[in-house]
Amino acid sequence: MAFIVWNVGTRSPLGVLRDVRAALGNARRLFTGIVCALVGFIFISAATVLMLPVIADPYVDFLPAQLFTLLVALAVEHLIGNDVRALAVKRDD
Repeated sequence: MAFIVWNVGTRSPLGVLRDVRAALGNARRLFTGIVCALVGFIFISAATVLMLPVIADPYVDFLPAQLFTLLVALAVEHLIGNDVRALAVKRDD
């Protein structure tokens, strides 16, 4: 969910930098970006905390499990991220 909130899997790094630069001149967009960043960090923190009890030996298996989770999350965001974001936007049609 963090990657879907951040919209990182479907955007180019230059597009992200361009959006950050544009948001610096607009207080509303800057506030929205900060809130999205905080929500994304909350999702990542929750996923990390929830994964710890499942891992048999955290000292050995934590990093590989986190990397695998990261790759799966990027793939899921790339496949369904735009659809989930479209469902979250309220449309007045």
